[in-house]
Amino acid sequence: MAIGSTRGKRRLGRHIRPILDRSGLKVDDVVKQSRVSRPTITRMLSGEALARWPALAMVLDVIGATPEEKTHALQLWEVADVDPSAIEHARDLPANYKRLRMDELEAVRERTLDSALIPGLLQTAGYAEALARAARRRIIGDSWDAHAAAERSDRQAALTRENPVEYQALIDEGALHRLVGGPEVMADQLDHLVEMAGRPNVTIQVLSHAAGAYGAQVGAMFLLDFDQSDEPRAAYVEALTGMIPVDDEEAEVLSAVWDDAARLALTAEDSVGLIRAVRQRLGVA
Repeated sequence: MAIGSTRGKRRLGRHIRPILDRSGLKVDDVVKQSRVSRPTITRMLSGEALARWPALAMVLDVIGATPEEKTHALQLWEVADVDPSAIEHARDLPANYKRLRMDELEAVRERTLDSALIPGLLQTAGYAEALARAARRRIIGDSWDAHAAAERSDRQAALTRENPVEYQALIDEGALHRLVGGPEVMADQLDHLVEMAGRPNVTIQVLSHAAGAYGAQVGAMFLLDFDQSDEPRAAYVEALTGMIPVDDEEAEVLSAVWDDAARLALTAEDSVGLIRAVRQRLGVA
């Protein structure tokens, strides 16, 4: 059984759920008749894991899927069978962060709000390494700081690929002043923000101290949209314990919070001006 979650897995789960409901069977009934384990079925329905095709086919037979529904399920299963090895250092990544990374591979639009740090899609190698050294307890591998820059570079390919993701970042002004890695590292990071703000698919807005409260004062949020009309928005929040995926209803709440914050943020032009000013005050050549 494949671990993790992709859009394909979630779409497959949404395809199976109404067939199960129509059958009138409970999950325990399907377990008994199909001899597929309960964890496999429940995780498949929720989009958290992908069963092997023979097990899925057995479940579909038990719940009375039509030939057309089985064919569509197979198509969704093939799409969902994504190899996470396409992600740099996937083996070392926490499961929910890996899930975010896999969603980013297929997103057409991403919006983030960071109240303490520069967002991962905009981090320099030095900044990422400094963060990794401070986050050892949250990473699986023992030498993550040595791999953090490569992982960030791999992730940031979403911004420069042939069909790049449309990226809109809201960054708290406090993150610009936080000396992650020291003055030299931070100077490079701020220069990088200015450079990335010049890309046509990247919009950076700063929530200045004058904005006051804006609904999300701790951690970070991630909102990802996809090009399929039937695919709901994916949303995540980051806490001290790591990345947390949220359900569809909460995703809409987070989206409204992001929109409210965006209205309070500086314009993209004024944000670049503030970033340049903070950079100049560092006194680093």
